[in-house]
Amino acid sequence: MRSHLNGIDHCCVLVRDFDRARDTFTRLGFTVSPFGRHTAEMGTGNHNVLFEQDYFELLGVREPTGYNEDIRAALSVREGIAAVALRTDDTAAAAAEWQAAGLATTEPQTVRRPVELPDGTEAEAVFSIARLTDVRGYLQLFSSEIRTPEHTWLPELMKHPNTAWGIDHVAIVAEDAAASAADVARVFETEPEAHAGTISVPTGGSPIVYLGPASFAATYPGIALPPAGLTVLAVKVSDQDTAAAHLRTSDVPFTTTEGGLVVAPEHANGVLLVLRAAAHAGEDA
Repeated sequence: MRSHLNGIDHCCVLVRDFDRARDTFTRLGFTVSPFGRHTAEMGTGNHNVLFEQDYFELLGVREPTGYNEDIRAALSVREGIAAVALRTDDTAAAAAEWQAAGLATTEPQTVRRPVELPDGTEAEAVFSIARLTDVRGYLQLFSSEIRTPEHTWLPELMKHPNTAWGIDHVAIVAEDAAASAADVARVFETEPEAHAGTISVPTGGSPIVYLGPASFAATYPGIALPPAGLTVLAVKVSDQDTAAAHLRTSDVPFTTTEGGLVVAPEHANGVLLVLRAAAHAGEDA
């Protein structure tokens, strides 16, 4: 395991319309943060859905720039998860470790965005990132060091009507799941683990899971697999019945399976969303 990586920090869900995405995930039972603007050079903005140790962001383009060319290209094809940020305690050290292992990265970069605080004042969230440039597959991977955690994990944004509290896993559908998993396992210096039709890559935290089209069809019957591919975001909820009740109240269609509550991509900005019952440490399972 790489010494400067510790699981998934957050997932980047690309969206075309910020307001529509905010309303969609509010209906799904999440508390969505106020809108944040990235720098003019980046030309992007986001809403965040924060959990106890990780989160996902609803990321889109405010103004076209050279920086967001890849994001615009991806959004011309689909919405949904396009990148996963990997938690690190030191972006420069993580990048150096990758480079020593023969993995190409960008130079560490500082990212800033304003944060609206509970008292109405504004602070700044600061991150340091480095992108892997030769390990892509279906997802872009990059390290993320949060320099200002006190301006990111705000307690009032971490309580969700659907009882969500963390990312369970991210799953990617790939024609050759084994090869894709092996490629990404190099990032973490871990060994892929095969489980009943899926291959899981240990990350030091929530895993990244790969499954082939046949396994996907067996796991998620009735969900069409689009030509551009699909990513699954499985979220832990402490009370699945409460999550189901919220979806019903919000008129969001879902299917109850052994793996949790499944919401089709057309109801979650291109993400196949799964809400899975998982108890906190110290709670009854």
